[in-house]
Amino acid sequence: MSPLPKTPSDIAKSLRRISGRDVLLILAAVPIIFLFMIAPQTFELSWAGFGKLGRGGLVFVLFFLGFDLLDFKKGKIQWTTSRKVAAAVTVAAATIYFVQVGLGQQVTNFIYSIGRSLGASGDVSNSFLMATDYIAVSIYLTILTAVLFSLQTIRRVITPIVFSLGMLVFYILDAFFPYGSLGPLQFWANFIVAGVSLLAKLFGLPIYGFTNHLTIEGLHGYYRLVVYWPSVGVQSILIYSVVMIVIAAKLQAPLLRKVIYATVGIAGTILLNVLRIFTISYYGYVYATSGQQLDAFHNAIGEVLFPLWIVAFLVLILAIEDRIAPARKTSRVRTTKREQPHRSRKKVKSGGR
Repeated sequence: MSPLPKTPSDIAKSLRRISGRDVLLILAAVPIIFLFMIAPQTFELSWAGFGKLGRGGLVFVLFFLGFDLLDFKKGKIQWTTSRKVAAAVTVAAATIYFVQVGLGQQVTNFIYSIGRSLGASGDVSNSFLMATDYIAVSIYLTILTAVLFSLQTIRRVITPIVFSLGMLVFYILDAFFPYGSLGPLQFWANFIVAGVSLLAKLFGLPIYGFTNHLTIEGLHGYYRLVVYWPSVGVQSILIYSVVMIVIAAKLQAPLLRKVIYATVGIAGTILLNVLRIFTISYYGYVYATSGQQLDAFHNAIGEVLFPLWIVAFLVLILAIEDRIAPARKTSRVRTTKREQPHRSRKKVKSGGR
């Protein structure tokens, strides 16, 4: 076990021994860590709304970044003076921004005022504020990658950027088209409610769904819910589906297998979300004694299922690829041996001429 660094020079030497991919992940996490230290309560949810902040999605950005960085070699960053200055300025600017929005004072109020002036429903939800968080983290991650490596390297960390931009788009839509005013997305919410109603009918439960209305005749209460697309995770379905496609596209696999992985990922994400809403409805039927208790369970279960599904999906496809790769290599070797021409053997006769 190596001793801990004691002097600034020792610390500098330790940092120089860290691989480039680890440096990128550590520096990318610095502003988010500061934000978590200042406002940990805002990380309880991954989707904001109705007076609540949901910055849990920023942790997912770091998770997907770590996944993409697995493909990086453990090389060192060439620390020139200009690179050090650029990296320090980039990290400092992002940290200052996230600290300011975490404190929730002048910068936050300024962002809300911009949103209201543009017509966003800032008085109803925090979607416009959350959109600016994802604008900031997308820009920060892009610039930091370019500074530490190169512009071409950005495409190698595309998964977290795609996830962040997806969250940004849907927060903007929620800010300017709140509740069910955006028809195509609300259609997906109605589809999910219909799926929950079908499952309830199969199990003989008094849970009924029609369009965006969900009725639960619970053992301890009667609940009538008006369901809008952010409430049933339509944005999660679409964002995670795109992430599944990106992950499948990055694999070193034939096109057909990539399409199969992406299809399974999308179908699994949709099914998971229907099961999530059904589980919430079942909880309302059996256990919930108030609307607040049902809402608390709704907020909690969404944080558990989607990360587990992403991890399970990644483990599954990587395990499949690890099994296929040696078999494919062995098959190629056998094919090469078969294709080699047979050498004619000349018979050598004994004796003189």
